[in-house]
Amino acid sequence: MREHLEDWAWAQTIVRFTGRRPPDQVVQSVRAIAVVDDGVVVCSLSDGTPFLPGGTREEGESVDDCLSRELTEEAGFLMKGRPHWFAAHSGVSYHRIPYKPYAPFPLKAWLWGAVKGELVGPPTNPAGAEQVAAVQVLRPEDAVAVLESEGRGYAQALRYWMSLGAPVDL
Repeated sequence: MREHLEDWAWAQTIVRFTGRRPPDQVVQSVRAIAVVDDGVVVCSLSDGTPFLPGGTREEGESVDDCLSRELTEEAGFLMKGRPHWFAAHSGVSYHRIPYKPYAPFPLKAWLWGAVKGELVGPPTNPAGAEQVAAVQVLRPEDAVAVLESEGRGYAQALRYWMSLGAPVDL
């Protein structure tokens, strides 16, 4: 993997995509490649913006518990097995304060995991969170095409996961 720096202005952070797992204490957010049969779950907001499910850790929450919660909230997805953590966007924030009082700062990371499971219901869409309007399962190649223009590392992580042979722990 060729690592390079990117300025994620939306997060006010300079990040580097890497296949190395960062220490859990710097993981602010988790992102998922949620696998259903041979497809990947892609969510969409009401304005049509596609994304891979995941989100910010709550205070004291483990990365595995965060991923499980976020998948239920954003996709109605039930994990079957443990996530296979395979990559991260790790960086240094240039914001003046942490995203949340308990969040890692200025070092932080978005941890990428892949996990098998099934769609068991609609997204729970809790108040104050992104409101997911649609959930679909796409072939990984089609998911890359849909996510390519969205930034935030979605297509990059998905392509890297595919290059590793699409591993998932059971």
